[in-house]
Amino acid sequence: MNAQTLTGVVYDKATKQPVSGVYVYLDGTSIVDITASSGKFSLTPKQQINTKLVLRHLAYQTLIIEDPFVHLPDTIYLEEQMKILGEITVQADRFSRRQKLRAFREQFLGLTQAGRSCRIVNEDDIEIWFNMATKTLRASSDKPIEVINNYLGYTALFDLVDFKAEYTSVTLNPTRCYNVYYAVTTSFTDLRPDNRRIKMRRDDVFEESSRNFFKCLAYDPFFRSDTSSNPVFWVYERGAGEIDYNSYFTIMDTLSIKTIHIPDSIIEKENPDNSLLIINVSHRVKEYPDNKYRRYYSNISFFTNNLLVDRYGNINQFDKVFFSGFMGLSRAGDMLPLDYMP
Repeated sequence: MNAQTLTGVVYDKATKQPVSGVYVYLDGTSIVDITASSGKFSLTPKQQINTKLVLRHLAYQTLIIEDPFVHLPDTIYLEEQMKILGEITVQADRFSRRQKLRAFREQFLGLTQAGRSCRIVNEDDIEIWFNMATKTLRASSDKPIEVINNYLGYTALFDLVDFKAEYTSVTLNPTRCYNVYYAVTTSFTDLRPDNRRIKMRRDDVFEESSRNFFKCLAYDPFFRSDTSSNPVFWVYERGAGEIDYNSYFTIMDTLSIKTIHIPDSIIEKENPDNSLLIINVSHRVKEYPDNKYRRYYSNISFFTNNLLVDRYGNINQFDKVFFSGFMGLSRAGDMLPLDYMP
């Protein structure tokens, strides 16, 4: 089932005049439009996607519409961006800006081959500091962070909502970083749409991703029945063998997307992190330069018993599912557009 065309008109909230030049995009995709002099925009994705609609203009506050395929008003109002100069408190730390930027690149873009290939075009726009008391690296930027990903063939614009990397001691050693959190809205531009080598890299990154796990779980009956002759993922209960997918997850049709439901009988009552269910995932990953597959392991913790999954494998409550192990190492440098499909 194809998704509907998303249309609207953008006005200045104060003057009630149409606003041109508004960058309108489905978060995490390459589906973009820019409003004309009339303020109108139109986006036509191939399928419904679990994502947000973002409206961005330098003169106005960024507006995010959470569920545009269900709740999108015909008329949208933007409020003027107010420049407020507040008091800035600078705390001294032992690290140079160069050291902190290197740590930011490591934890934001990642240390995979894709992450290491990325280049941030506008590093001077990034404010970055280290809190010695909490042993936390923080970063912000008033302008979108422009990243050229040569490995996957994209330019990505990241509006950085929040970023923090927590360390076990006052250090920027990546092996001492135990928690990374970042929130962004993103748009992609494809630099190499017809390059076969780039396409193979994208397919490999998608295959080993958490998105592919949920896509397989929700849409591939052979994956759930465990009769696939060449599986990508093997799923285990903690401390036990492979699980029966049909007992652990109920898959239901919900319009053009699927619902994954965890039955009450499966929910674990005494997890130390208060999650409802923790599963172990073993999956094959292609490693370069020898192109051999090796097994890696991840843990997935569910803090909700219902998830909506679109055809691309995107889930609607990404803040209610946590990954550790191999999947937990994924960073912005490994991101593909949310509408990407091998």
